[in-house]
Amino acid sequence: MFELQNVGYKQGGVDILKKVDWAIRGGEHWAVLGPNGSGKTTLLRVACGYQWPTSGRVLRGGAELTDLSELRRRMGWVGEELLSRVPREQTALQIAASGAIGQIGLRLIGQVDPTDEDYQRAEQLLVDSGCGGIVDSPFRVLSQGERQKVLVARARMTDPTLLVLDEPCAGMDPGTRERFLAWLQTQLTDKRSPSLLLVTHHVEEIMPGVERTLVMEAGRVAAAGPTAEVVTEGLLSRLYGVGVDQMVRSQGRMWPVWG
Repeated sequence: MFELQNVGYKQGGVDILKKVDWAIRGGEHWAVLGPNGSGKTTLLRVACGYQWPTSGRVLRGGAELTDLSELRRRMGWVGEELLSRVPREQTALQIAASGAIGQIGLRLIGQVDPTDEDYQRAEQLLVDSGCGGIVDSPFRVLSQGERQKVLVARARMTDPTLLVLDEPCAGMDPGTRERFLAWLQTQLTDKRSPSLLLVTHHVEEIMPGVERTLVMEAGRVAAAGPTAEVVTEGLLSRLYGVGVDQMVRSQGRMWPVWG
């Protein structure tokens, strides 16, 4: 799907990314783990065509692209920046359907509206997400988990080949988070779902279906490969500067016990 070769990104004389090599193939699901300031979000913005690297090469489908607009249509992004721009009074259905026309809600005057078919698809995506009961509810009254599901439905309106979830559980209470992650696991096992990139600080949010993890440290790749092999007590202790006494493993998930 994409390959980064010796990629760097410098801003204001500071290296945000340094000599990054990474590739994702179709059908793979990855987590991107690392502390604040490690370059996680910048890395994904470069990989998905929202920023150009300042050094190195980024291949998509085996080629270097100069026009990234079509590429971005095939990569859905859900993150805090997007969440803050959603019109709160519009309904879940309107927000989801707006993905068909490349908008965040239906607030731009003079733009083409979604078609009846778009609304039907948006409603089906919401129903499939367990959100059939909130189709006509204003976005402002939805729970944090419901909001994320609506934004995922919006991102899937264009049948993306890759879905990026940038810290989707931020701000969720434990119950909401676990329900959202359980739903996410069902998506990972659905062959109709796109490949997933899950950006997180929390190891326990890496569900069993996310079989590979990339670990970022100070703008570099610290480790990459099968999640169970990459995410270790020693690595986490070094990354976060706090000792990990043990890693509790249960039902394909991991919980670090911090010392």
